[in-house]
Amino acid sequence: MTVPVHLTSRQERDLVVATEAGDAEACRRLVDAFLPAISAQARHFPIGDGVLREELLQEGVVGLLSAARRYDATRNVPFWAYASFWVRKAMQRLVAELTRPVALSDRAARDLAALVTARSEHLQARGAEPTSDELVRATGLSRPHLEHLELAARTPRSLDQPGLTGDAEGAAALRDQLPDGAAELAFETVLDALERHDVLELTERLGDRERVVVRAHYGIGVPQQTLRQIGDRLGVTAERARQIEVSALGHLRNVLADTRDLDVPAPRGAPGYASGPYAS
Repeated sequence: MTVPVHLTSRQERDLVVATEAGDAEACRRLVDAFLPAISAQARHFPIGDGVLREELLQEGVVGLLSAARRYDATRNVPFWAYASFWVRKAMQRLVAELTRPVALSDRAARDLAALVTARSEHLQARGAEPTSDELVRATGLSRPHLEHLELAARTPRSLDQPGLTGDAEGAAALRDQLPDGAAELAFETVLDALERHDVLELTERLGDRERVVVRAHYGIGVPQQTLRQIGDRLGVTAERARQIEVSALGHLRNVLADTRDLDVPAPRGAPGYASGPYAS
């Protein structure tokens, strides 16, 4: 896991506390310190076809600051072990949002065609991408409508389409990088309970394979990996790795339920979870 090596634990806690208190300079220093870690996490997501690296980094910062608001600095939990979940979750939401198909009316489709033509003509004539103002003037479209069309122009991607990270890790399907909503909600509640539990110690209660899957998928003390990568490491499929994760999160949920009066949702596929047409 990439972490800021130039901050001591005390400095890290002080920055988080000051950021939560509204100190703008502390907030800037916190973001600067963890930006390399956020950038490293962004590399696990597909770049291109509707998802820009800059957008992932921005959402990662949003997740970092969300974690700072929730973090209990009095507990013996490294900040990044807690914050990496919120950073990853923010990026996942962005990817899910930007890869969702956008429906267009016939008129909007014609406007989009005009927008594409105007951009192409500008590129051919000037050798540079047109600005939004130039596109507004060239097409006669309003800026809000133009922005909507540009969002719609993002190519929807199949969840089984490989990522575009430019390396072997990019072969992981987008499906493997998006969250299981119920499992994420369960683990989110586990993380919120870190005011009373050290997450590393908590995962020690899991079986060997469950512990490997949870720590690797959420980047707890080890480099973060997709379910496909974890499956390869364990010699199983990505789907089997997901099933192991669901079982592990169910166990963590039960551990917390036994120790605290917590309303923790069951992960999809775990005992106590029912959903869909075959739910009893």
